[in-house]
Amino acid sequence: MPMTRHDIILKWISYLAAMVLVAVVNYYVLGPLPIALPLLLPILAVAGGTLEGASFGAVYGGVCWAAGLTTQYVLRRDVWGHLICSVITALAWELGSLALHLLARTAPLPVLLRVAGPELLWTLVFILPVYWAGRFCCVNYGRIYHE
Repeated sequence: MPMTRHDIILKWISYLAAMVLVAVVNYYVLGPLPIALPLLLPILAVAGGTLEGASFGAVYGGVCWAAGLTTQYVLRRDVWGHLICSVITALAWELGSLALHLLARTAPLPVLLRVAGPELLWTLVFILPVYWAGRFCCVNYGRIYHE
């Protein structure tokens, strides 16, 4: 049964609410703690792409689009596809950040690794809770994308 315009609007509102919730947790709950700040918003984008597909992902975020394509053609659209895409995204984010800082010569590699390592680990810890926020939106409001 195709989704109505009302259903699609509710779905987008739920994903935006999840984004606000994840941002608040990321920056206002975890931010003040003496831990490295995890990258929860890109992981939520991966959840959207993993669960909804590439079309939804193209709108929700570029990372989400890549995850949507991967789960549409290579992996399954479930928690395992999300875990694989999230780990790849987190690693790519950290490696890209390291490369940019090394090229700009902002800090030596050992210093950058002392920041990137804990940040990556904390991001990996929160992969499943963020997935469940995206899954809640997908399951409770129906999938926008259908094969």
